[in-house]
Amino acid sequence: MKRLLYFFLVLLCAACQEKPAQKQPDDTTDARANTNLVSLEREQLLRLELGLYEVSRETLRYEIKIPADVFASPTREAFVGSSIAGRVQKIFVSENDVVKKGDKLAVLESATIANLVAELIESASAFKVADADYRRKQKIATENILSEKVMLESESARRIAEAKLFAAEAKCLGAGLSKEDIEKIKAKPDSAVSSVVIRANLSGIVAKRFITLGEYVEPNKPLFHLVSLDEVMLVGNVFEPEFGKVRAGQSVEVYVGAFHSERFTGKIHSVGAVVNETTHALPVRVLLRNPEHKLKPSMHAEMRITVQSREPELLVPSRAIGIDGEEKFVFVQKSDTLFEARKIKIKEETKEFAVVAEGLREGEKIATKNVFFLKSQWKASQFAED
Repeated sequence: MKRLLYFFLVLLCAACQEKPAQKQPDDTTDARANTNLVSLEREQLLRLELGLYEVSRETLRYEIKIPADVFASPTREAFVGSSIAGRVQKIFVSENDVVKKGDKLAVLESATIANLVAELIESASAFKVADADYRRKQKIATENILSEKVMLESESARRIAEAKLFAAEAKCLGAGLSKEDIEKIKAKPDSAVSSVVIRANLSGIVAKRFITLGEYVEPNKPLFHLVSLDEVMLVGNVFEPEFGKVRAGQSVEVYVGAFHSERFTGKIHSVGAVVNETTHALPVRVLLRNPEHKLKPSMHAEMRITVQSREPELLVPSRAIGIDGEEKFVFVQKSDTLFEARKIKIKEETKEFAVVAEGLREGEKIATKNVFFLKSQWKASQFAED
């Protein structure tokens, strides 16, 4: 009996000295310990599609879309006028007519032209006399018959007459007479000229005619507006976030509502240097070749500029980013069923991707779908802890 009692006491002591087995931590325990962790049941994972994305460094490429309007190219349009007053005697063109440089547009009858032509004829005649006298005396001077004083006076008279002729020709050119007209007048000084032909100063289309037959026009009034559509200019506005991403020389794709299935290509001609005080935008100008004249001034268009980062960046899909107050976060997968709500700092963000400056490492996986559900689970666990 004593032996049985002793054996029983030995067993009891051994049982008391055994250490209890340690409970292995599971994801639920981790989630309770860290309020930024979200633990999901495997059944939930089967129902949810989280769209796991592995964070990597890539070149960021995206499009900047800029609304724009079509204008005539500044070097391909002209307003044609007259520097003298006169009455419209003839009109040779109508609006939308195609003209070439030098074509006749209209004829103005003007007393000013008659006076200038008279001055030209007088100056040409005086120069002809002075030139003939100088040449005759120059020939005689070789025989030492004339004094040096007489020769100098003749040469001076010729130069003065030549200067007056040059001034008269310049006035006629300024009034609209061509060099051919001036030479004809000098060749036939008895011809009566009192009108001037208004000619096209570039090849293009008559966009606007501002005169009617018989109308009296004042100096410098626009008579015609000529436009060449072989090249057009697009003007749009780029706003502050894109100031440093747009520069002259970049390639641009252009889409116009009237030709929505057609793509036009060109390059940025210039980016404005001064910000508009009202819109806080910079004007962007693009030159486009337009051989078929499809693009017309005042049409609306959209410029699309492809921008890319200079070096690979840490990219995440924009849809993966959640917002908590003023902070942004993503859900990083810690294990099959465990996700961490981690705050991140964004360097740059587009519609599709964001460049992460802090908070993530290359190779980590994040959820890109059902982010709102994960956020609700996260917030619910925080509320439960409170």
